[in-house]
Amino acid sequence: MRSVLALDELFRLEPRLRDLENEVDAIRDDGRAPFFCSNFLWLPVNTRLRGFVGVARTPRPGDADMIELYDSRAYELVFEHLSQRLPPCRDCGCRRFQALREEER
Repeated sequence: MRSVLALDELFRLEPRLRDLENEVDAIRDDGRAPFFCSNFLWLPVNTRLRGFVGVARTPRPGDADMIELYDSRAYELVFEHLSQRLPPCRDCGCRRFQALREEER
């Protein structure tokens, strides 16, 4: 079994990942709305990400030679990379629920 590839190699093998990265990088919180929720914007990105890399990848011609793209560790690596590029949530329910979860610990 081969090990998970480096992030740059995953992006080379699956060029649609770069499109997702560009989309995430374009997301801005301009501060004009009463709140900003990164998680709300992340959901459609993550849905597409699941089709590009990891165990839910939609097969494409030539995939037989790129089994690393079906590895859940590859998905986790790209997930972490892209999700950390989003602006933080501001005054949305996520922050409120986060405080409640921390109180429960």
